[in-house]
Amino acid sequence: KSDTIYFVSLFYLLFNILFNFKPMEITKRDFDEVAQLTVLMKKIDNIDAAYLDSTLDEIFLKQPFYLTVLLGHRLDTTPEELEEVMKIYLVVWEYFRNNINAQTKKVTEKCFDKNKDRLIKMLQYAEGEPVDQGKMEIYSTDLGNLKSKTLWAAVLLRTTNREALIKMDVIKKGLVLIGIKSFIECFETI
Repeated sequence: KSDTIYFVSLFYLLFNILFNFKPMEITKRDFDEVAQLTVLMKKIDNIDAAYLDSTLDEIFLKQPFYLTVLLGHRLDTTPEELEEVMKIYLVVWEYFRNNINAQTKKVTEKCFDKNKDRLIKMLQYAEGEPVDQGKMEIYSTDLGNLKSKTLWAAVLLRTTNREALIKMDVIKKGLVLIGIKSFIECFETI
């Protein structure tokens, strides 16, 4: 239930921001990242076996826990869902791969669990809020702390326009998104 509320609320918050219901400064960096992410999405949508092999090998060497979690999704997703989840993980990797820390410091299970647990606690706290405005403030604060807002928005957008992700069980999709957001936060802090 918490995952579903978070998932739906993040979309609501994202659209509020996009349609200027909540004030938010759009910077040149945001525009640059949109262009960068557009290129990354197109690249990922047209990957071939050679790219996939070399990139997964690179992730295995540089971020083995990231690859382990990605591959773990094969146990509870359909092949079509797994392909789309994998593409999101590849977009996140491509976004951070040129960061020197992503190349030299490993994201740990401890970092991942810390972020995931914080997100779950936030969801549980937000469930107790009596009004939608209180929930939106909590989610807005959480989003405000994220440095890679454009990446997160691209991830959320992708879940709304890919057939396999649209049809994916909302609880399963929420769990995938919590994991991806946890990794984004880890990559931001390593």
